[in-house]
Amino acid sequence: MRTEWLAKRMFRSGQQVPLDGEYGDLWGTRLALFKGDLFPFHPQMGDSRWSYRGPFGMGMPAWKGPGGAGRLTGDR
Repeated sequence: MRTEWLAKRMFRSGQQVPLDGEYGDLWGTRLALFKGDLFPFHPQMGDSRWSYRGPFGMGMPAWKGPGGAGRLTGDR
């Protein structure tokens, strides 16, 4: 499946995820989802639309090294 097509496509809550990667919704939530998962509903806003942001590791938080174990870092 071509990622150019995925970047332009909007998916609704409850639909199946077509490809592993990072997805974002209209409310600013970003999640790592796997193929076959269902796009979740937003906890407060309910139904949402999701778009493909890229493969894993594209702006996702990463665990900090030994000095800061247990803390997440990211580009937010």
